[in-house]
Amino acid sequence: MPAPPDLRALLDAFFRPAPSSRPVQLLRAAAELRARSSGALTDAAMLDFGRPIDGGPWCPRLFGPIESLRCRCGRIVGPEHRGETCERCHVLCTDEPLREQRVAHIEAPFGLVHPMLAARIGALLGLSLSQVFAVADGEIVILSDGRLVLHEDVDLDDEEVSFETGPRALRRRLADVVDPELTAAGLSAEALVLTSVPVPPPGDRPLYHEEWPDEDRWFRALWSQRVGSDNRALQGLVARALRATRMLELDAPAILLDRDCIAAQRAFEAALDLLARPPDAPERAPGPLDGWLPAPVHGDDEDHVPGTLYPFRLAGAPAVSDAYERQIYHRAPHRPDVPRACVLVEGDRALVQLGYAMLLVHWPTGHVLRTMPSTEARLLGAAGRWALFGDKFGRQLDLADPTVLRGLYALHLNSGTWLEGPYPEDLPAIFVEKDQPEDAWLTDWRGQRGATGAEDGSGDRADEWARSPDHRYIWMSSAPDDGAILDTERGVVVLMISHMREPAGPDVPTLALTGPEPDEDAEIDDQVGPAIAIARPGGEWRVLLPGGKLRRDGRIALRFTEAAVECAAFDPTGERLLLVNRDALHVVDVAGNELLARLDLRPLAPALAFPEVLPPELADLLLARWGTLAAALAEPDEALLELGLDAEQLAALRAEPPPALPDMLSGT
Repeated sequence: MPAPPDLRALLDAFFRPAPSSRPVQLLRAAAELRARSSGALTDAAMLDFGRPIDGGPWCPRLFGPIESLRCRCGRIVGPEHRGETCERCHVLCTDEPLREQRVAHIEAPFGLVHPMLAARIGALLGLSLSQVFAVADGEIVILSDGRLVLHEDVDLDDEEVSFETGPRALRRRLADVVDPELTAAGLSAEALVLTSVPVPPPGDRPLYHEEWPDEDRWFRALWSQRVGSDNRALQGLVARALRATRMLELDAPAILLDRDCIAAQRAFEAALDLLARPPDAPERAPGPLDGWLPAPVHGDDEDHVPGTLYPFRLAGAPAVSDAYERQIYHRAPHRPDVPRACVLVEGDRALVQLGYAMLLVHWPTGHVLRTMPSTEARLLGAAGRWALFGDKFGRQLDLADPTVLRGLYALHLNSGTWLEGPYPEDLPAIFVEKDQPEDAWLTDWRGQRGATGAEDGSGDRADEWARSPDHRYIWMSSAPDDGAILDTERGVVVLMISHMREPAGPDVPTLALTGPEPDEDAEIDDQVGPAIAIARPGGEWRVLLPGGKLRRDGRIALRFTEAAVECAAFDPTGERLLLVNRDALHVVDVAGNELLARLDLRPLAPALAFPEVLPPELADLLLARWGTLAAALAEPDEALLELGLDAEQLAALRAEPPPALPDMLSGT
């Protein structure tokens, strides 16, 4: 829906003024837009994990809710709350198209020069139009005696030379000038240098997206990565303006302050130049979606062509197998659709690692946001935008590059790219290191040493089975029903699993799950994740024990029945628990003991099934490289024949291709 006619006229008067318009008209439009503003932008970022940033150019508090009759946090939903403002997220619950009607503004107390006002500024100060722009952009400085000199000709080391430049210099000189036309309109000449800039409604600068079947408006708005040129131009202006404002508040030296004010002026001119063009102009078209990036080139990879696939691994991704140089054998799970690990990340997303494929799912709606081939490295957890994976037998420092820890991999959840060192500073630094299968200890890899006071309280053949969402606590044991939980900061045992084997009382509430029945005598396979999880929000221990028992505050608080739990994880807050088995994905509210979502995973099985016409070893290689047979068959015949298929096997596969992974999982 376009902006209302009166708002549209004001926006056009500011961003696309007619050549014959007077300065008074533009200043009145700017004043009216400032009066209508819902508030000032306080952040240049738009989205974080697909969620709008408070105070940013896409903020629902300023511009209105993204989803009709729903606040940002979901606390108040439905027509009965129409007109209410959420006390937690401060977003109005309404079905009115506020995002096409509301404007915000950018504070610029240092001043910005609108190109349409430059001629009047020059006439009042005795400058030409080009000189006004040169001063505003810092190319020319004004000396104390009024002379104009090129900035490069000024001796900055000469303390006797006094000069000023940028929009601030023009604004100070306009304070001593009187313009009869502006005075009659109740304005001063100083107002010709703007101190606030209107921000158009999000409806005028939408997010772009690829068409997906059955997608809803809320999902489309939140998860697109193509923010468009309009939004990027405004982001640059907001970032520069906020920095210049902060420098002004800190009373920074004039030379530093002028530099930031000039940068803000240039960003303002760039944004005006873009927004003055027609909406269908090529310059305003969105950029391409983020995708796979070329693999890093180091060591034995120097002959690798950037952007192409390694033998059986995606560009930059950890290897799927190290046996026989990853060219003959690949150890396959008994069932490729059995979950190996899972994690809840910010933005209501769940990452599930199956035998051959990984799914990034938006669990409230069931949308599959990303699919990619899996890896033998096990999913350990998440940290911000990154998911962490580790080799089964620990990690080793690279002697040639001490910033790289071999065996530790990071997957960027927004772009789907792998990082194999150097790692971001906020990634966890302490892991379980192993030399022989019987030995294990905690290692702080950044310091290249054992963690302080690290001790093995885990028994024989120890391994890391689970870690808390904040990565401070690690469940370290030889089996998922034994061992101890260690504090990685102190390197000491804080909980023993043997002390938490009390039976659930008769008054413990139960929650029924969907999926295969639990097998009490079954052993956890190497390719299947443990059904355990730990978290400590607010000092309260929350532990999911084997057998589906949730322990809180030293007692069993909830028991899961009817189906097995094959892997589990808490979210970063510890308030939600993700439970996954081969049939369903469940998200549980820990405080309320209620099921928030249940998604059916059974439609995945056909896409991950082994074809009968293909020997198991060849099917393993296909799935290890491309994740699903449908993705493998999208490759040219030459790639499949090079992998080892003969013409008869290829023809049989082409004749009856398997189904692809679904774009959306249905709730059950």
